[in-house]
Amino acid sequence: MTQPDYKTQLDAPPFYPALRGLGYQFRLIGWLSFWLKLVLAIVTLVIVLFATATANNRAAIPGQVSTPAVSIGIGIPFLIGGVVCLAISVFWSWNFTRLGRRFVVPTPKMQPSKTETSRTLKLALITDLIGMLLMVIGGESIGGVLFGKALSQGVGSFINIDPSRFIQPSDLLVILSCIHGITGLFIGISCSLWLLQQTFMQRPGPDGSDR
Repeated sequence: MTQPDYKTQLDAPPFYPALRGLGYQFRLIGWLSFWLKLVLAIVTLVIVLFATATANNRAAIPGQVSTPAVSIGIGIPFLIGGVVCLAISVFWSWNFTRLGRRFVVPTPKMQPSKTETSRTLKLALITDLIGMLLMVIGGESIGGVLFGKALSQGVGSFINIDPSRFIQPSDLLVILSCIHGITGLFIGISCSLWLLQQTFMQRPGPDGSDR
């Protein structure tokens, strides 16, 4: 009986050579999307908080009652939900970097399977899609209110000024935060789809089949 060549087994690449490239892609895209989404999530949250504080603390015009921007109250719950999803998406990006390291460990049992990898990527996709849906709903509601405000503004409206009838800077800030949030979630969706495609293309099993 031929004895196994243990030196050859020790010198062999861990599992499959393709996993080295896949692990590099997970680490690179994971860190890139992590920092991009983290910055966008922070900027979005800061803008939402600032816009809300500006609307709530707006100085009253003499002879009139200060009224918070209507679009703030309608859109803010959806935007907050979108920001929460974006924060969870940041965690998933960090998790991608952990998976990337596990792809190149010398012990095959420690390497993530295709099922585990695809499940993680699909959960990240679902999180981003839910967040984008919330952001879109918030943006649509805010846009509808701003359009109504724009139609109501006319020469005659300046006679009896009602602050709530005019488009405020805080309204535009909320729109800006919505755009930033959608951008971050779009980055997450794009990265997850790319990694999912690479996983199915380059992730073989121990005998050449899917694992």
